[in-house]
Amino acid sequence: MARPSTAFWLLAIALLAGCGRAEGEAQARRVAEAYFQAVKEKDVDRAMSFYARRFFETRRPEGWKQDLKLIAERLGALESFALRSSRWRTDFVPPHSGNYVTLNYEVKYRSHGARETLTLHRPFVRGEFRIIGHEISSEGFLGE
Repeated sequence: MARPSTAFWLLAIALLAGCGRAEGEAQARRVAEAYFQAVKEKDVDRAMSFYARRFFETRRPEGWKQDLKLIAERLGALESFALRSSRWRTDFVPPHSGNYVTLNYEVKYRSHGARETLTLHRPFVRGEFRIIGHEISSEGFLGE
């Protein structure tokens, strides 16, 4: 009996990874929106809990906590957020293999609006989405 080719196995893995795409995107959205809710409630410690350890490889947690407070001072209290688009990708190359979801939100703060892009990663082995990237763009950062 002939053995399946490498291409067959790669296709099978890709199809299996894609089967959970809709549910995976929904899980990532729940994490992102729980993060926004924590910010809205001014619970910085809970907001910080949604970030992956990997996010803090380039910045200290205390520094990011201060940045979140500065963002609130500059833009005002978070009032609402709405998902505008999402992208999904699966990466099979270690050490960061897993599913990635990039979510683009329009966010309304009391003083200014913002566009925020959150990148979330769910490793194949540990299974929880966490924020690994966060970009914020707002005219509120340009003034004063």
